[in-house]
Amino acid sequence: MSNKSIRSLLQSLHIDREVGKTNNILAIRMVVAAIFFAVAVLVKMPTVVRIVLLAVSLIISGFDLLIDAVNSVERKDFFATSLILISSAVIAFVIGYAAEGAALVLVYQVGLIALSFVDRKTRKTASDMLDDCDEDISASLKEIIKEKEPCELRLSDTILHNGGRILKYTMVLALVYAIVLPFLGDYNYRVSIHRALMILLVCTPASLIAAMPLTALIAICFAGQQGIVFRKASAMEDAASTNVAVFDKTGVFSEGEPHILSIQSNLIDQRTFMNFAAHAVYYSEQPFARAISAAYNSDYKLDVISDFKEIPGSGVELNVAGNPVVLASGTYFTEKGVRIPQDRPENGAAYYMTVAGRYVGQIVVSDSLNDGARQLADDMHELGIQRCVLFTEDENAESERFGDMLNFHEVYGECDTEKKLQLLSEMAQNTQNHTMYVYANGFEAHSGADVDVRISKKGKYADALIPADKLDRLPFAIQICRRMYEIATENAVLAFAVKAILIFLSMIGYSSLWFVVFMDFAAAIATQLHASRVTSDSLINTIKNRR
Repeated sequence: MSNKSIRSLLQSLHIDREVGKTNNILAIRMVVAAIFFAVAVLVKMPTVVRIVLLAVSLIISGFDLLIDAVNSVERKDFFATSLILISSAVIAFVIGYAAEGAALVLVYQVGLIALSFVDRKTRKTASDMLDDCDEDISASLKEIIKEKEPCELRLSDTILHNGGRILKYTMVLALVYAIVLPFLGDYNYRVSIHRALMILLVCTPASLIAAMPLTALIAICFAGQQGIVFRKASAMEDAASTNVAVFDKTGVFSEGEPHILSIQSNLIDQRTFMNFAAHAVYYSEQPFARAISAAYNSDYKLDVISDFKEIPGSGVELNVAGNPVVLASGTYFTEKGVRIPQDRPENGAAYYMTVAGRYVGQIVVSDSLNDGARQLADDMHELGIQRCVLFTEDENAESERFGDMLNFHEVYGECDTEKKLQLLSEMAQNTQNHTMYVYANGFEAHSGADVDVRISKKGKYADALIPADKLDRLPFAIQICRRMYEIATENAVLAFAVKAILIFLSMIGYSSLWFVVFMDFAAAIATQLHASRVTSDSLINTIKNRR
């Protein structure tokens, strides 16, 4: 049989290692391998026969690892776990630790089965959270978590990168230890190599990252259960470290689609007034302009519009059919010395219009406050967010009044899209700032913030989505992100601690090859179970109190 045919046969028998896809064939192989191992260890027989039985056990339990090891060599990936494992098992046979070599691979494979079982159950628990979600949110999240990438934490990449470097150094340490140990005491090379193999096996990064994707998955689903959709775990990491929260007034604190409340004019009828007003705001992107445009149901004559000028946060200036028209806030006219009515409407925001320098009337546009966002700045401050910043398109005086009402300490008025992006970019230049930007519309790309949160159920460029009626849960979403990062860090610390203890026990000779692998998998399973604490009782009680 050719090498190609042999490889095809082996590949056809290769067990898929992806999460949740361990199957009965792998379990049967482990049972058969365990029987050969038990007979070899428990029954008295010639040494040669015993070694043969142990070798058969090793081959049955680990032939797929052997394939992975060969492929790793072909890829020149000499630090692959499968290659280290198989090499350690073979060396163990050579130096007289055949039973440990066979047990090593058997324990590793059984550990994979156990790890996959816990992983599958935990994922099922996480996905069950989505059953209580809004249908749109549930569907969106189920599409997201189908892929592996959204559940990858940058912390995991950091650990893998550093773990790879540590592994390389450990291989050198193990080699030096194997050579030097016999010179430091009454040890032979058989013992020193055995201990060096244990050190090497301990330093494979399996248990360090086993629970990372699960921790992220649970956090994503838990946030989704509360109505918040995070597109990927790395965005949750950024949200966890947020210390600057920037909010856009329009669509977040005020209605995203304002409407006209009233039109008042003693000189012209409402139809003529609306005709002038609609043409005046045709090229404007300000919220009050959208309200006027939405209410105008006649045809536009664009050829009558000329010399258009946007006044950010205040209004517009232009010529309509050769007549200078200004439609702006009261503060703007006061600064210009133009007399307008001083009475302020009880509800909404008033915009006054002059034609050819003469006051002709006012239009009042709704500016109602989103009740769900009323306490948002206070809640963010309570979480320890150092700076809460408000962007508005209103004039500065109105912006300051609105910001003071909601307890914002930093307010930027008269902000068009360009100014907002510029301010966000300036904030991002300070490396100490970890910025979250919360907005409703107006962006066709990612802003300069670390995390973009859009108030909507849909959004192509946002990192997270929150429906308007769930906006008050944004602070809780940040708590979930922080909890996720804490759990992931705790899991890494636990795994590192277990490895440190195992290295110490290996160096003093109080361990074995199979035991270090067993304990590493025990640590991995413990971290997977610990991942479920993202949904801790304290956080759940916070939700209940908010409701």
